[in-house]
Amino acid sequence: MTDDAQQIWTDYYARIRRRRIAEAEFISSQLMADGVTADSILALDFKHFGTVENDVRRLSDQLSENYTVNVHLSDDGKTWIADGTTRPYGVDGMIGSQLLQWVEFMCDVANSHACVFSTWKLVDTKRKIEWATDNLDIDAESDVG
Repeated sequence: MTDDAQQIWTDYYARIRRRRIAEAEFISSQLMADGVTADSILALDFKHFGTVENDVRRLSDQLSENYTVNVHLSDDGKTWIADGTTRPYGVDGMIGSQLLQWVEFMCDVANSHACVFSTWKLVDTKRKIEWATDNLDIDAESDVG
């Protein structure tokens, strides 16, 4: 165990990134099993958080080029949250490698702003089905090494 703050952050970020990728792999298989194709249009919602307002706002500014993003203080007043969405529009092609690449990008862009990519979900608004990470309990560490 190290007391080096940068190493602690690096290790934490790496664990979060592995977990988000494992979630994406799991959800991708669910999407395909539920009949979602590369042509399916899905709504996409996501959340990032950070402890410094300016960091979260800079992340929000970057993401707002492609998404609607809202920044607010958490209920406990300790973290800043950036909620993003594609609504009222949707995205297509969010299965397989495209979904994995999107998750990797979200992890990396969050890290570049000292933030964390927290949760995300895809919603088939026509069929009223959603696939979300907030209730998943995936241990990516058990598959490492």
